[in-house]
Amino acid sequence: MLKNIPATIITGFLGSGKTTAINHLLSIKPAKERWAVIINEFGRIGVDSLLASRSGTATIREVPGGCLCCTAGPSFETALNRLIRETKPERILIEPTGIAHPLRVIRTLSEGFYREVLDLKAVICLLDSRNLCSERHTAHPAFMDQLSLADVIVSTKPDLLEACHREALRAYAEKVQPPKTALRETAYGQIELDLLDLPRTSGRTAGTPDAHRHSHPAPCALPDEPGDGGQREWLLLEGRGDGFFTAGWRIGTDFCFDAEMLARFFGNLFSMRVKGVLRCREGWMAFNGVEGELSLRGAPAAGFSRLEVINDLPLAALDLDQQLRCCLKIA
Repeated sequence: MLKNIPATIITGFLGSGKTTAINHLLSIKPAKERWAVIINEFGRIGVDSLLASRSGTATIREVPGGCLCCTAGPSFETALNRLIRETKPERILIEPTGIAHPLRVIRTLSEGFYREVLDLKAVICLLDSRNLCSERHTAHPAFMDQLSLADVIVSTKPDLLEACHREALRAYAEKVQPPKTALRETAYGQIELDLLDLPRTSGRTAGTPDAHRHSHPAPCALPDEPGDGGQREWLLLEGRGDGFFTAGWRIGTDFCFDAEMLARFFGNLFSMRVKGVLRCREGWMAFNGVEGELSLRGAPAAGFSRLEVINDLPLAALDLDQQLRCCLKIA
């Protein structure tokens, strides 16, 4: 087993830009370095791994379902050990789901067996600073504890910030102890490589360390190919946990969508998070939505379409399913 592999946990609430930042880091990493990335999602469908960039010198693995702080037990450790053994990475990036409380995963990766295997660096938290002025976010323990436990806070989406949002971040950073190692602002996830080598500061505490003591349904990895339905598959999975609700779809490639209709549908949802990679008549498209703000771009072809909707209020999944079907391309 390798020793002292630099490892960085990149946290951030739903829609803060974690996957975008990881894509940027993969695009600027030293070409000959072998990196490994572990991505976790709250839902079981698994979309972020499709949104992540692919590199010949970076291996991306997904931990399906639940949240990384809960799966930071035997299953997560087995996956991490296998990743290290098979890829022999020179650096590891870990992206917990946006609603994860990071305390347990920090402890897992900095104690016991991993104390020698990994060199856990500064914990980085990506933050849409507008959320510091939103009671919907500040009332959630995971949101506040992601900030509390971070060594580095990177404020994202500067083009959308007003003076009051920057002041809220400044006021927070001034009062928190121990002081943050770095406070940065960036657009489009363009964080610097030097952040990955900053040391982790001991003594940071969570305001609500017990907030995430609960059980999830056992994670269930879906196969990489459509099931019995083949290319006609239309699979809807629902889930809930820690005050959040999710509806996810995996859809065979016989179904083709209208991207403009999808954009209208997603834009009107106002859910906390919408993300998907879907086959459209315009080609494969990636959709990213946060509380009504939606972006879309072309995406590489996938074996099937995937979509995940997350909200802090119950989702009428069957109604959403019917609306999604209305976005299918009409022959």
